[in-house]
Amino acid sequence: MAIQSVHAFSEKVALVTDGANPVGRAVALQLALLGSYVIVGFPENSAENTNALEELKSLGTLANAVETDLKTVEGARFLVGEVEKMFGRLDLLVNTLKFQGESSFLETSEDIWTKTINTNLKSAFFVTQSAIPLMKARPKPAIVNVAYSDEQSIAFSAVQAGLIGLTKSLAKEFAPKFRINCVEISKKENAKTEILDAQLFRPKSGIAEDDVARAIIYLLSSEAVGLNGQVLNVA
Repeated sequence: MAIQSVHAFSEKVALVTDGANPVGRAVALQLALLGSYVIVGFPENSAENTNALEELKSLGTLANAVETDLKTVEGARFLVGEVEKMFGRLDLLVNTLKFQGESSFLETSEDIWTKTINTNLKSAFFVTQSAIPLMKARPKPAIVNVAYSDEQSIAFSAVQAGLIGLTKSLAKEFAPKFRINCVEISKKENAKTEILDAQLFRPKSGIAEDDVARAIIYLLSSEAVGLNGQVLNVA
């Protein structure tokens, strides 16, 4: 990342909707290292969530956590309202909340379908709806939605397509003031290593969260000023 991009994040107010999500946690940590004030949402109070927040604070940044249920409109508005109380402004938003049920298509119940929509799509819709009025006065507001490619789960895949469609529609409606893009994480099979020397080659177990976070940071940065309504696939 170029030096100007690092400075561009200094004292920016950034909201990451799910700090318990490994990708969300990685994004929050990288934004903190770049000098942003970071607020992370958490679905519930737990030791894991507390540890994630303490790790942010250990970097010397002004970090805060807000416990809320983003599957509801009230929870989404509460999260953004807390950001407004803390800082009175918001520069960057990253929607990372994820739920993927294990049921097959024929076994998917209405409850699982509703939870899949509410967690992955409804949360992003209403957090963004609440955040845009708080962001519009900022000089370079940017939003990144995190989607996942998984053709094996039909319900989940359908909702992820909806999230990508939401990204593109929002980008058109709020251009040129806002830049709104999406990072899509592709499901990656483990590398086959039968013919590889284990002493020389270490098989990849998937996409590292830090690599995904760097792609998100890029889309939030001034280096991606020409990108709006785009889907960046991380494979």
